[in-house]
Amino acid sequence: MKSVPGHFDGSVVELLDEAPSDERGYVLVTFLDRHLEVAVARGQRSSRDVIKPPLVSVPPGGDIYRRYTVGALMTREVATLPPTHKVTDALHMMRAKGITSVVVEAGGDSEWGIVTMRDVLKLVVATETPRDDLTLAEIASRPLIYVSPDMSLRDCARLLLEKNIRRAVVKQSGRPVGIISDTDIFLFVEERGWGKGE
Repeated sequence: MKSVPGHFDGSVVELLDEAPSDERGYVLVTFLDRHLEVAVARGQRSSRDVIKPPLVSVPPGGDIYRRYTVGALMTREVATLPPTHKVTDALHMMRAKGITSVVVEAGGDSEWGIVTMRDVLKLVVATETPRDDLTLAEIASRPLIYVSPDMSLRDCARLLLEKNIRRAVVKQSGRPVGIISDTDIFLFVEERGWGKGE
């Protein structure tokens, strides 16, 4: 069996190298779609082979989402902290996990919120606010802008632009289940395009 690189435009796979055989053979196309490896086999070797792309993304033990939706692209590990925790706790968590935001849990009569690195720079560093006793409740942005995991990437991009925000929290059954950012969408679109008819 020989691996041959190819280009996938959403509906057609084009081989970039010569096929390994001039005789009848099989083409196995493998996609790595975030956590799911999807293989599509075709019975006749061809330098151009039309296949149906996988429609869903299935994280291990997770829900099934159609491709080109927020749910298929979102980051599923949501870092959360209680509102009573210090801003320094959020800074340490962001650095340790290599993330740029922490979701602030609802507390008492308050709603879920978010603290981003930009919030810390704007509200703490630039204003020289002492940070030692500052809690997340004091600087968290509320209310959150939520999106549904079933929302299309197009609609999500429009919402981010309309609200002038860089990320949105994905909510399902009343709880945050993920985060999606403008960078996530940009990188996905640059690599795979918008998708046809999605």
